Amino acid sequence: MQSHLFSGPIAVPVLKPRVALACARTFLGAIGATLLFASSSMAQSAQSEALEKRGLELSKLHCARCHIVSEKDRFTGTSSTPSFKIMIVALKDWEERFDTFMARNPHPAHIRLEGDDARPEHLPATIREVILTLDDIEAILAYVHKMAEDLANEAKQ
Repeated sequence: MQSHLFSGPIAVPVLKPRVALACARTFLGAIGATLLFASSSMAQSAQSEALEKRGLELSKLHCARCHIVSEKDRFTGTSSTPSFKIMIVALKDWEERFDTFMARNPHPAHIRLEGDDARPEHLPATIREVILTLDDIEAILAYVHKMAEDLANEAKQ
């Protein structure tokens, strides 16, 4: 008794050379597109990771004076200021709050964008002034969003 799926010769279609070449190009093009997409995704992932890492570093440098910005640094910050984790977990509007943090008190008194006018006199700084770029803010927000994603994944487990 044979254990083969096919008991007779297998029919292989014979293609004309031009059709075979076109099929090969299509097949190789699909493989190339897949490889290009995979390498592009890997590059984007590496860029995202670099941005998130920079955001963590900036958060430690500037935000950790008041906030706990990561589990590893939970002894930084002040007791009257919510940690990044608490804000993400407890506040339904956490994304809006982080997106608009520079306009929320007390931040305008000690944070400004690079190139903006000097801090107004009616907003006296209580700590050393922080000057951020838009790229800095993008990095900090990337870190916070990654933290929120990680917290959501932990909650699912």
